[in-house]
Amino acid sequence: MQDFLGSKLKKPLPILSFPAAELLGISVKELLASSENQANGMQAVAARCDVAAAAVSYMDLSVEAECFGAVLSASEDEVPTVIGRAVSSREEAERLSVPAVGMCRTKISIEAIEKAAKLITDRPVLAGMIGPFSLAARLFDLTEIMIACFEDPDTVHTVLQKATEFLIAYAKALCDAGANGVIMAEPVAGLLDPYTCAD
Repeated sequence: MQDFLGSKLKKPLPILSFPAAELLGISVKELLASSENQANGMQAVAARCDVAAAAVSYMDLSVEAECFGAVLSASEDEVPTVIGRAVSSREEAERLSVPAVGMCRTKISIEAIEKAAKLITDRPVLAGMIGPFSLAARLFDLTEIMIACFEDPDTVHTVLQKATEFLIAYAKALCDAGANGVIMAEPVAGLLDPYTCAD
C-alpha cells in the first residue's frame, strides 16, 4: 500500500471480472460455478492487465440474495438475476432468517478468493460483494422497497438489519480467506435522497 501511495504513476482500478470467461474459453455459467475457474480467471485478467492497482473478484450481485432464498434466472453467458420477491410483508420480513456464510454460492466465492490470493502476489486481491440496501432491494423488489421506505420503513429496517448482519459476516469470511479488502457495490442506495438514506 505504501508503494502504491508513494508511486508517481498511479495505476487505475478497473473492474474486469467477467471478461475472464472469454480469456479462459468458458461460459459465464461455468465461471460462476467453480472457485478454481474464478481464481484462474482473476489471474488471467491480472496477467493481461498490468495497469490494474488490484485484482478484483466477481461482482455477481445475486450471490448474497440467493442465500436468503431469492429465486434466480440464469443463462450460459449472463450473470444471474433475481426474479420475484423473497419478502413481501412485515411478517415475512420478521420471519426471514439470516443465512450462514458458506451457503449456496458464497462458498464458491470464498474458496475463489483463497485460491486467487495464492495465485496473484504482485497486487492486492479484493473481494466484490453487494451492499446492504441493494441486497434488501433484491429481496423486497426495487420498486416496492422505494415505496416502503415512506409507507412502511419499519419493515425496510427489519430486512436491512438482517442483510447487514449477513454481509458483515460474509465480508469477514472473504478477508479471512485472503482478500486484502472488499469492494462493495451499493447501486440502489444511490436512488435514495439524503434524508431517506440517513434515516
